[in-house]
Amino acid sequence: MILTVTLNPAVDEEYIIPELRPGGWLRATSRTSSPGGKGINISAILAQFGYPSAAMGFLAGMKGEYIRSALRSYRITTNFVHIKGENRTNVYIIDETGNLETSISEAGPTVSPDAVERLRKVYGRILQRTRLVILGGTLPPGVPDGIFGEFISLAREKGIPTVVDAAGPSLMAALDAGPTVAKVDHRFMSKAMGRSLTSLDNLIEVVSDFQKKGVEWAIASYRTYGNVFFSPDGIYLALADRKSIRSIFSTTDALLAGFVVAREEGMSTEETIRFAMASAWESSTHMGKGTRGREAVEEFIPLVELELL
Repeated sequence: MILTVTLNPAVDEEYIIPELRPGGWLRATSRTSSPGGKGINISAILAQFGYPSAAMGFLAGMKGEYIRSALRSYRITTNFVHIKGENRTNVYIIDETGNLETSISEAGPTVSPDAVERLRKVYGRILQRTRLVILGGTLPPGVPDGIFGEFISLAREKGIPTVVDAAGPSLMAALDAGPTVAKVDHRFMSKAMGRSLTSLDNLIEVVSDFQKKGVEWAIASYRTYGNVFFSPDGIYLALADRKSIRSIFSTTDALLAGFVVAREEGMSTEETIRFAMASAWESSTHMGKGTRGREAVEEFIPLVELELL
């Protein structure tokens, strides 16, 4: 079983408007609601590829009930810990004229120490029947920064590979635990390291150190249309055509879902990178989260520019 861990789930509200004019009265041309949070988004995209998964984390209030119901409609198994309060809402406003995306994110409900302990017990039980763990997103108030690192260490003890996509102290703790795959935002790492990582040379120097901690794959964002893949077989730069990009709403989630599918199917290093990038690229060419399915993704595979650095 593939397990996704989303400790700060959300209801994602996406509004498409003709033009964003601050201070004015804006009428949306369309609106969609969906369960959100990195792990949940990856579970949903995996379902689009035909891969079942189980999702866990914290759910609260009426929004939590909506998230659970929506995930079950996608045929995703749910193993959430229920807490007091209300799950957060994330608002995404897409300006069609300026091709701009504006996001507003809430903090999420405060989690008690008792609820954190219950989550640890649930995770320990599910781990017995899990073959891959994906951890991602922000942490709600009350959850210790080191929890992703703790969960990665528990999985490593059982020989279970892990994928992490986070930022801030939770990412640093996760990297210290040595996940199998780490998605790194170069902007956050620039702040954490106190140096610019806009150049490939600097990015390669910093991210290469992660592999010394046991990270087999590190994927670092490069500008808005590419990624650098630090693989066991070398460092690759993969680029998409930025002129075709319309929305980056869930491209990272699509990238990791594509990566997991490639790993599940035993693809080679270059095939894995191309499939992951094609998943992200296809997701970026249209509004809304996710992909239009595997056939649509495969059309982008030969278009990915791939260079061994």
